[in-house]
Amino acid sequence: MSEVIIYQCELKDGIHARPAGHIERLCNSFLADVRWKNIRTGLEGSAKSALSIVATDTLLNDDCEITLSGEDARAAAKLLAALLRQLPAFETAEEAEPAAQTGYLPRSLRETHLKFIQGTRISAGVAIAKPVLVQSLTFAELLARNPATAPPDAHEKIVVIEGIEALKHEKQVALESKNGVEHDIIQAHLSIISDAVFLSAITGFIDKGKNSWEAIILAAMHFCDTLSRSSSKYIKERTLDVFDITAQLLTNIYGTDTLPQNSLALQEPAIILADNLTPSKFLGIDKSLLAGMVLLSTGKTSHTAILARSLGIPALNDIDFSALHLDPQQEIIIDGNPGILISAPDEKVLRYYRNEMAVQRNMQQQMLANATLPAATADGYRIEIAANIASLAEAESAFGNGAEGIGLFRTEISFMDRETSPDYAELADLYTRVIKLADHKSVIFRTFDIGGDKPVNYLSIGEEANPFLGFRAVRTYPHYRELFAMQLKAILTASAHGNAKIMIPMIANVDEVIWCRDALESVKGEMRNAGLTFNDSIELGVMLEVPSVIFAIQEIADYADFFSIGSNDLTQYFFAADRGNTRVAGVYDNYSPAFLRAMRFAVDEVHRAGKWIGICGELGASKDFLPLFTGMGFDELSMSGTAIPEVKHALRELNFDKCRRLAEEIVTLRRSDEVKSALRAPGVKTKSTRPLLAPEFILSCLAASDKNEIIKMMTDNLWLHHRTDNRDRLCDDIWTREDAFSTAVGYGFAIPHTKSDHILYSTISMATLDKPVMWGDQQVETVFLLTVSKSAEPNEHMKYFSTLARKLMKEEFRHEIKHAENATVLYNLMARTLEI
Repeated sequence: MSEVIIYQCELKDGIHARPAGHIERLCNSFLADVRWKNIRTGLEGSAKSALSIVATDTLLNDDCEITLSGEDARAAAKLLAALLRQLPAFETAEEAEPAAQTGYLPRSLRETHLKFIQGTRISAGVAIAKPVLVQSLTFAELLARNPATAPPDAHEKIVVIEGIEALKHEKQVALESKNGVEHDIIQAHLSIISDAVFLSAITGFIDKGKNSWEAIILAAMHFCDTLSRSSSKYIKERTLDVFDITAQLLTNIYGTDTLPQNSLALQEPAIILADNLTPSKFLGIDKSLLAGMVLLSTGKTSHTAILARSLGIPALNDIDFSALHLDPQQEIIIDGNPGILISAPDEKVLRYYRNEMAVQRNMQQQMLANATLPAATADGYRIEIAANIASLAEAESAFGNGAEGIGLFRTEISFMDRETSPDYAELADLYTRVIKLADHKSVIFRTFDIGGDKPVNYLSIGEEANPFLGFRAVRTYPHYRELFAMQLKAILTASAHGNAKIMIPMIANVDEVIWCRDALESVKGEMRNAGLTFNDSIELGVMLEVPSVIFAIQEIADYADFFSIGSNDLTQYFFAADRGNTRVAGVYDNYSPAFLRAMRFAVDEVHRAGKWIGICGELGASKDFLPLFTGMGFDELSMSGTAIPEVKHALRELNFDKCRRLAEEIVTLRRSDEVKSALRAPGVKTKSTRPLLAPEFILSCLAASDKNEIIKMMTDNLWLHHRTDNRDRLCDDIWTREDAFSTAVGYGFAIPHTKSDHILYSTISMATLDKPVMWGDQQVETVFLLTVSKSAEPNEHMKYFSTLARKLMKEEFRHEIKHAENATVLYNLMARTLEI
């Protein structure tokens, strides 16, 4: 019996290691043979081998013919077809950062006359450190290290199998303790280690008289050669993973001394330069000393690059450093923003970047310092800012970033990527640890949302024509009642230690809520009988994802304590547009007035019922939508923990009454473009409270070496005090005026000035210098910087320019400035002069 599936690939990066691993694991549960043929390339392989599938070079929109032959072919075809439909939704490959702006360097940086090598950004950020060159091995060098001197014997295959099993066990153990990006990468490596075709290729070379060392390398080279021929750069970059597994397997079999160890012992902060760097080599480095990386051939979508981005380590690639004569004792610089390497920086360039790093640290510390403040608008309207998490580690990070609670704990992660479900003890321990960490802050546990985009093989949910509209989340609970009850018991156990809440996903009607409420009460009764403690008044809420709930809020509110909009799924179901399908991306529209009117209606209905409502989807962190959601009256916004400090800061600048008027205006609009235009310049900030002159803009004895440093340091100060949100462009505008004519006005004074789109609040800054600098053809020791908003009155900056110029004509005024004892005296003098 045979079945044929015609499949068109919908994955942006094609079928690479992770989706191939999902396919391989499912197909290996079939008795039927499964062959995968890419019609475009003509390449064919076994679907029971992740490497063979990847080697077919299946890219976006490629048509494939999948043939299943065997007694269970029909049932297997249904399961495989269901998995293939789900691939776009649960494919979690991390997006590379946007390309560096190679055509733009800030004017202040260009003024240093730096010499640089252009590369490609892997991860943004700046690093200054001494270089460390890492020798990268090749397959040819691995072959040359073959330690075997005697001919292969009968035990070679056994040695390989035992080595593979040992490495597999090592990865499975590591998988249990990892999460996020590192977990995904270990899972992909596990697929390679477990690949039957890889093992078959190794044993085939042993049969030809090769020893296990050589056989492993030759088999890996064969697969890498196939991957390298792919037209997808993403798939080509998986060759580094194959090499990584090869090296690990060799050391597992022959001992750790046969190859250089993965742990690279750094003695001081360093920038590593390597042809390529395997994920295991990267993971073996002490990250506290890893300042940055420059890689020749490790691509932006390689697993090493993904890890670097996840940890915020500046990194570049596409730079051939082999011809550079780098002094190991001379610091180098990488700047990931424009993607450049400065291999021999002079003191002026070093000063620029040391100042830049200090400014960025200052802003980060400022954001974190204020992150623990209550989330509120400038006029005192409170909104809870919470975090979305999936692990204890993410909870720790979120609370460190100022999370006021956990708005969404994705508990299904504990149920995925394993052979059997977790037990009560495991879940109760995890949930209790998170609750204790929260220290009485609210933690909302979303009960397992399995099915649709989150398949779990051991539950055998089965094939469905449309899994997103099928048997998933709450709809599975009556069928898996014991599993649901076990999870409720674990959450209730944790509730004895803090403020736990329960949230049910994919609710469509009131009957489902009543069923869940009854199940919860039943578990409570069992726990009472067993003498177990829990919070009897624990809140039960629902996720608002299915549009029908919008019109059933009043009856559902009789049984639910709160509502939380899952914006991703609500948008998907509202427009009947699969969010993972690029062909209908234009239909999936968060800016649609109809969608936003529905959200406004939901908020009003929930509040009319006397309950609270939040958002726990991606929109919660959007600065574009923040004024709108604030004005609509949402009580909580939940987001990625890393987004919290910036969102809290942005919220503090808003005026609630203006936000409310914005929300009223938005719901009257008729087209998405009109909404986007209104949100682009919403006019909802409280701007009138910022004085033109303030003590923080008076800099006394500024240590600057030239005109460029002065302009940059003064604009940096404006950024640190939130007077500009684009200091580089503001600096460019100031220099445009300087290019036209020097703003030195004699007597040792200069008055640079601009009217700019990039100044949020008109500001007068002043700096006295620790030593004079040349400003054009004049020496200057005091600088007034006038930065005026484009929204200001016409010629406002010239009014202040003229006032200062007239004052500077008077010797008494100049004398007072030059002999002022400190910044306070200078501020008082300037305030009197400008009558501010």
